[in-house]
Amino acid sequence: MKLKEKNLFTGLLLLSFLLEGLDAFAILSIPFSWIGIALLLTAIPLSYLLGINVMSSNFSSIKYWIFYIFLVTILRSLAFNLDIPQYATTNYYQYVSLRLIKIVSFFIAIWLVHVISIYLTKRKIIEYVAYIGILISILSLYSYFSYFLNFPDFIRTRPGSGGWTQPIDRACSILRNYGTFREPSFLAVWTVPFIPITYYLARKNYKWYFFSIFPILSLVLTRSLTGVVSLLLAFALIFFISLVRAKKVDYLLLVPILAILLTSLFSSNISYTFPPLDPSMCPPNSADKCDCSIYDDELDEAKNTQNIAESIFSRASLLLKGGIDGFGNFPYLIEHLTNLGVKFFGDGLGSANIIYSYEFEELSSQLISDEKVFRNPGQIVSFNNLYAYVYFSGGLIALVWFSYIVLSALLKVVLSREIVDTYLAILLLSILLMFFFQAEEPSIALGFAIGLIGLNRK
Repeated sequence: MKLKEKNLFTGLLLLSFLLEGLDAFAILSIPFSWIGIALLLTAIPLSYLLGINVMSSNFSSIKYWIFYIFLVTILRSLAFNLDIPQYATTNYYQYVSLRLIKIVSFFIAIWLVHVISIYLTKRKIIEYVAYIGILISILSLYSYFSYFLNFPDFIRTRPGSGGWTQPIDRACSILRNYGTFREPSFLAVWTVPFIPITYYLARKNYKWYFFSIFPILSLVLTRSLTGVVSLLLAFALIFFISLVRAKKVDYLLLVPILAILLTSLFSSNISYTFPPLDPSMCPPNSADKCDCSIYDDELDEAKNTQNIAESIFSRASLLLKGGIDGFGNFPYLIEHLTNLGVKFFGDGLGSANIIYSYEFEELSSQLISDEKVFRNPGQIVSFNNLYAYVYFSGGLIALVWFSYIVLSALLKVVLSREIVDTYLAILLLSILLMFFFQAEEPSIALGFAIGLIGLNRK
């Protein structure tokens, strides 16, 4: 019986990771990632049916935080009177319900790690999950190389993040690694957590150094500034903390940094730019589609350079020089925050996004040829920042509470002298850094990290 239970709960966690990694695909209009979340939701009723009761005191703060978010969301939804944007694919209550389900899946991922720890050691749990990261990385690399080695890419069945087809093959655009995701940045954010755990496993089994090639190459080929820089910063910060505390150099913590930098340098040999259109096609297409030497600005040129290392790090330099205005939607978020003032209780999950979407539409609009042009007309806009999402949805109370939860977990592993905790610190820190610039909902990977950190020594 114990073997069946182990396989069942381990399978649920692994399947949820795998299906989340197949982000670009859907069946009967249901995204694979949501099927993975649905599978996670079955874990708790199954545990009751099997008589398994795992409720650690480590869960208390997270449980009450989620309950608070639920309460704010439900109360706010009762009085919400804005129409959902025109191109939303669900109605208002469906949209809010999906946001609630997503945050519950974050808790279940934490809880499920504790259930699986009844049957498996911490290292074994990490190893099983790491294999999923390797598999998705290999599939993603297949997708990348298919564009210039003339074999078919996967048939994507889920619309891109803009609501339409995913524009991978665009004249004069540099090829970025979309892999099994709708956007290169989504792939990067999903891949990063697997790299620290792969290098942890490599300390005892050298085969994982070979396996680490796949997620690192997959990440670098996305050209994601957020993913690469967050991971490098996490490794560097934890290395220096380890150096100060132990007063000796742990050279193995420098191996991933070196691997990422060398991969960024040498992967330029497999960089690819899509050919231009025939000159007769410009117009109606813009001139930069027929002449690949035309760029909008320095940032556009940096994005589309053949040299991947230059593309990543020159963009970082340009963005830093440009100040806060250079970081995506940050200026709009700050203006939105200024307009609304301090929010102690928030607008609720989903509702906060809809309120922001209408304001974002106005803030990002431009006057072109005496005509007002909107950047994302009729779409629900993401905050692209977990902390902004928590703040606008649950208010200052929710943000402070959430910060306490994640920073307590981070402090626990930073202060630990266990090798596994060193890599868990890198894992958690890299996720928290990425959430400043990408994604907005607590992920399964974040739940996995906090779940592992909450385990007793095992």
